[in-house]
Amino acid sequence: MANIDSMTYWSEQIVNRSEGTKRMYQYHFNKFLNWIGKKPDDLIELQQNSLESTGDPRENNVLEAQVRKYLHYLQEKGNSDSHRRLALASIKSFFSSNYCSLKMNSGDSPKGEAMGSEIPEKEDIIRMIRFAKSQIYRTAILCLKDSGLRVSDLVRLRWKDIVDLGDGFYSFKIVTKKRKVVATPFLGEEATSMLNILNRKDERIFPISSNTLSNAICNICKEAELKKLSAHGLRKFFNVELQQARIPREWRYQMMGKKTGAYDENRSGTLFEAYKEAYNHLRIYGADVNEMEKVKKDVESLRKENQLLKRRVNDLTTRKTEINESMNLLFEDAEVKSFLLSKLKELIQGGKVT
Repeated sequence: MANIDSMTYWSEQIVNRSEGTKRMYQYHFNKFLNWIGKKPDDLIELQQNSLESTGDPRENNVLEAQVRKYLHYLQEKGNSDSHRRLALASIKSFFSSNYCSLKMNSGDSPKGEAMGSEIPEKEDIIRMIRFAKSQIYRTAILCLKDSGLRVSDLVRLRWKDIVDLGDGFYSFKIVTKKRKVVATPFLGEEATSMLNILNRKDERIFPISSNTLSNAICNICKEAELKKLSAHGLRKFFNVELQQARIPREWRYQMMGKKTGAYDENRSGTLFEAYKEAYNHLRIYGADVNEMEKVKKDVESLRKENQLLKRRVNDLTTRKTEINESMNLLFEDAEVKSFLLSKLKELIQGGKVT
């Protein structure tokens, strides 16, 4: 066997995957190594010998059998199907990157719904917005719904990247964090009308982490009794709605930042024209403009209330500073200081202070 460290080689082969994916792959593969009790290089050598063997494949596919046993072990331990799928993906990635792929059957991959895999209905998204107590979370939900972006990409958008296309539509250009592809997301008037209310003091539109936003939306869904929904469901909603609007897959993927072939701009106009024409599929308020106006008024009311609270806090802080300064001036006066000390002495002698 060549003197190549299989783990190092694997890391080099998956260098373009997102940092989160790489960490999860390494975590799951290390768990597999602990379970099987072998070193990575020994596993590669065993699989290479299996692939080169001309004997009975039922006897040679030792590692494949061990992987199936490991997946069953995870199931017995109560791990979810999505957890076991990720474990299998990490193991297969290690072997395929080292050019000795496992011969797994299609039925070996755990089946079942992943948590948060459901696609929300329009009524569900309206309910999410109603239960979102923060203006920034309401706006983020609408932006995810209108753009189909991943949360990790949405939180990286900056105010200066906005291109106003008119009629309440915005566009951006962004290189996605996970796949490193150029995306052309759009936002329609339901998202942009809320976006324009946000404070622009920060460089980023959403100055929070992707984990913070994802967890916030999960909590909103739980409070709204939409437990099987998540932020990722909004991305699926976008894809399904534009598919129903007959937007070609390459065009949808270009908007969402999914890896695919380049779209053909001459096919039937431009991406924006297609998006604008299909936007009614993405609307959640439809012709009910009053509902949207109610949400905007609620947000504006919360914004004004927040500003009032900030002013009150500032007033109290100023008052506290003035009181402290006045007390300091009093204690600097020798007569006042002597008077206060004599009164304190009387209180102590009278037994009123211990």
